[in-house]
Amino acid sequence: MGHSIEFYHSAPSTMPAARRIFEARGDDAAGAVVIADHQTAGRGRLDRGWEDAAGRGLLGSYILCGEMLPEHPTLAVMSGGLALMRAISGCCPRLADRLRLKWPNDVIALEPDGPVKLAGILVESIFDQQELRGVILGIGVNVNQHQEELPSVRAGGLPPSSLMLLADGGSRPPGDFSPIGREYLLAALCRALDDLCAPGSRPAAEVLHAQWEAALHGLGAMVAAHTANGIVHGRAVGTSPQGALLVRAAEGKTVTVHAGDVSFDWASIRGDS
Repeated sequence: MGHSIEFYHSAPSTMPAARRIFEARGDDAAGAVVIADHQTAGRGRLDRGWEDAAGRGLLGSYILCGEMLPEHPTLAVMSGGLALMRAISGCCPRLADRLRLKWPNDVIALEPDGPVKLAGILVESIFDQQELRGVILGIGVNVNQHQEELPSVRAGGLPPSSLMLLADGGSRPPGDFSPIGREYLLAALCRALDDLCAPGSRPAAEVLHAQWEAALHGLGAMVAAHTANGIVHGRAVGTSPQGALLVRAAEGKTVTVHAGDVSFDWASIRGDS
């Protein structure tokens, strides 16, 4: 992962550029990466925009195909989240104990006032008829943004923060921040993705799922899941091997939520979820 890196000072999004590389190279595109210093039309889940301040974040797309192709696309989400946690922990050790994942695709940090969002993951699956041929992981990390450079809080979403704002753990005077080396974070992320996706080192699907579920923050919380069939209210009790959220509704029925917008009542979490 990262043997080939295509860099743009500015691009609408790294995802179409990565798709073009895949279409041109096929399985030889495995491990190729596209990085942009700024995106003018970045995308998040559910067709939301991804806002960034130029030169402050790590914005990239990572191509999984050929021998790096997962069994199904949600394994790519799991690998991406775990790899990002490893990479951030290596570059910002003081953050390691506070890092968690929020279902299905965010990296968050646990702060005294509640979780904050540090990164998001977008997955684009490429099929040839019914056969999965490739997966592109779009990963955006808030790295060196100051508070005023962060996007506004989306309704029902988590407040954003950046690695730089949190990494010193309050050891410096207010406003005295040390930038995080984005190149080091990129290298660490590529190494972690390689470990989790390359055939010689990647864990079995059930092991990967167990590691991913253990890193999730929010299991045990009351949730409102906005699905195609309406809003499901209940308690998040686990995930399926395919990464769907399992919600136990008030009447005792367990509903499987494969996609959609889920709001968590963080104060309702039981135990150490």
